Amino acid sequence: MDRIQTFLDLAAGAPPERDGRHFRAWQRVSVQVQREVRSLAARSFFAKDWPSATNFDRAHTMVVYSSCQPCYGRRPMEFTYDITEVVTLSRVLRSIGRGMQARLAQVSAGIQSDPPLKRRFLPVWHRDILKAVKNKPRTLIEMLAREGTMINALIELGTMRNERTQKRLVKSTESAARLLGVRSEALQDLVLRTGSENLLNGRIFEDDDLFTPGSPDTGIGGDEDRDHGSSYGCGQMADSGIVSDVQACG
Repeated sequence: MDRIQTFLDLAAGAPPERDGRHFRAWQRVSVQVQREVRSLAARSFFAKDWPSATNFDRAHTMVVYSSCQPCYGRRPMEFTYDITEVVTLSRVLRSIGRGMQARLAQVSAGIQSDPPLKRRFLPVWHRDILKAVKNKPRTLIEMLAREGTMINALIELGTMRNERTQKRLVKSTESAARLLGVRSEALQDLVLRTGSENLLNGRIFEDDDLFTPGSPDTGIGGDEDRDHGSSYGCGQMADSGIVSDVQACG
């Protein structure tokens, strides 16, 4: 069956907005889509011949992006990070240390023919890489912004289920795919499949309390990389140029 139609059929059975379970159902979808999209972006980027271009800024940003804490949202209808919030980047990078080390271990393990390059991506350098990305945060912010626009479009499609919201999802997916360096067809398929799976599985666990706003990612622990005192942890991350660019794409 067509992936969009499968998603629409499952979304039609999701709790309506006035149902207390509505937020939890779409929160589950959002969190899992964030995880899957970031993993896909990292796999795609590091599977390519990126070392030949020595684009370390882009590589470092991809490591951080793919290790970010997912947004658990806020009731009643906030499911993704809002880049216009002054504390957003601090929230995103909260407790990222272990996740970055795990991602760097994967990246370095995949580099076999260039020992100096391999050493640059060892987990021991995760703090230095995080600092470098904080100093040039524009691409990271834009990645998170386009990801958020796409996920919000998915949720809007699931709740409204009309042609306009379907077109918005396609447009936002294409925009996110270009920035993340993945095929738009693969990204759209991943987003719709993950949404469908979690709407379906969510019915089994309707009475659980797995996701609560602010819950930590069980795969990323510790407080070693909080942003207290950093220039981007206290309200300086929102770039008006990025905000307008993303809004135009969404």
